[in-house]
Order: sequence, then C-alpha cells, then structure tokens
Amino acid sequence: MNPILFEIGGFAVESYLFFYLLGCLVGGVVFYRESQRLGWPLETMLFVMFGCMVGAMIGSVIFSVLFLDFDTLPQIDRFSDLLGRTVIGGIAGGFIGVEVTKKIVGYPHSTGDAFAVAIPIGHAIGRVGCFLGGCCFGSATSVPWAVEYPEGSYPYLAHVHYGLIESSAEVSHAVHPAQLYELGFDLVLFMLLWRLRDRFKIRGTIFKLYLFSYASYRFIAEFFRGDSPFMDVGLKPVQILLLVVALYYGWRVYTQREMVLPVSDRDVARHS
Repeated sequence: MNPILFEIGGFAVESYLFFYLLGCLVGGVVFYRESQRLGWPLETMLFVMFGCMVGAMIGSVIFSVLFLDFDTLPQIDRFSDLLGRTVIGGIAGGFIGVEVTKKIVGYPHSTGDAFAVAIPIGHAIGRVGCFLGGCCFGSATSVPWAVEYPEGSYPYLAHVHYGLIESSAEVSHAVHPAQLYELGFDLVLFMLLWRLRDRFKIRGTIFKLYLFSYASYRFIAEFFRGDSPFMDVGLKPVQILLLVVALYYGWRVYTQREMVLPVSDRDVARHS
C-alpha cells in the first residue's frame, strides 16, 4: 500500500487526506449541480452544504471515539486520522449540521435528495484513500484477493496488538480489501439513485432510500471489517445502530412505495 501519495517540495501528501478532500470536492460539486437542476435557491444551498461539511467533521470525530476499539486509540496521533475513521459519524453529523443550518437561514424544505446522489460518489473516491492508507481495513482472511499492509500501518499495529502476527513481522496478516468492497457498492448505489432521483412524489424519499441502502450494506460489511471489535452478542456496537437505521428508513421507504411517479411525470414533479 502507499500511505504517501506524492511529495511536493519536501512536503508529503498523504493518500488518505488527498482522496478525502477530493471526495468532498466532487460530492460538493454534485450537490451544487443537482440543487441547480432542481431549481433550489443556490445561495441557501451553499450555506447548507457548508453546514453539512462542518457537521460531518464533528460527527466523524465523535463517532470515532465512541465506536473505535479503545485499544487502538493510542495509535491515533493526528486529527486527520480521527476525521475520517467513520463515515457513519460523518453522515450523522452532516445530517445534524444541515438541519441546524436550515433553521438558521430559515429554509423549511428537505435538501436530502441532492445529498443522496452526492454522498455515494464522494464516498467512493474517499475509499481509494482509505485503501491506500490502511484505515477501515478488513478482517483477517485467506481469500486470493486479500491484501497485506506494511509495518507501522493500522492493520499491522492492530494485528501485533491482538497477537495475529509477531512484532518482528514485515507485513500485516492478509485482510479483506473492505475499502474496495465499499467503493464498488457506493458506485452502484450512486448509479441507482441517479436513475431514481426524479421518481418519487415526496421530496426527501431518495435520501431515505440512501440511508436504508447504506445502513443495510454496512451492517453486513462490518462482519468483514477488522478495525472494531465484536461484542459478546456477536455484533459490534455500530451494527446495532445500523440495524435500527436500516429498519426505520426501510419502513419509511416502504410506506411511500405508492408515491412513485410514472416516467412521463418526472419533469413535472422534480422542482416541487
């Protein structure tokens, strides 16, 4: 893996931070263009997007501390390491940030549908940095496509700590490329939501569909993640939260199943 993407004038650019910022930029552009397409007030949407970014950063840090394996916390020595350790925290914090910002600017309508198509594509780009940097790593495995991380990486330090490898080992135990699994899922989800974005009568339904889809995927994916421990009940703390979110928003989408527009009516409703 390659935690340092390149150097400029002796300054090392980290793979994770580069792709994290690139993902935020691309996601922001998609949100802006989608808001423009829908005819929403652009100045207000810029404030909303800023509120989302601030909330997402705060949420990532809080959820990292809550759901990260406490044995690995001493390995975190930079704020940027906590910043993206959990996308779930970013989504939750971003949601709160958006709602607070809308209250401040006095915008009463849902903006979630534009975020629903922006988040997956930005997330997919960010996962490239996770894969290169070693965070969000998978559980130990012997599958042919497993990957190994070098000495000093998050997987390596975790595996030494839990006795999976000796401290003299040169690389980590082979692990699932969980970041690439999620990258593929995000791309598929982006394409699906893009095609469905004008199909619902009720504004905000696409965002509910996004939350249901991502929470469902992550509940399953956590069984292949190696960066947080399971509890005695066989689940991780974050999986319990994900299950609640998936069931709740799955029910919300199901109750609106009759609100699907025929193709000929899409353009009529998309600005409402």
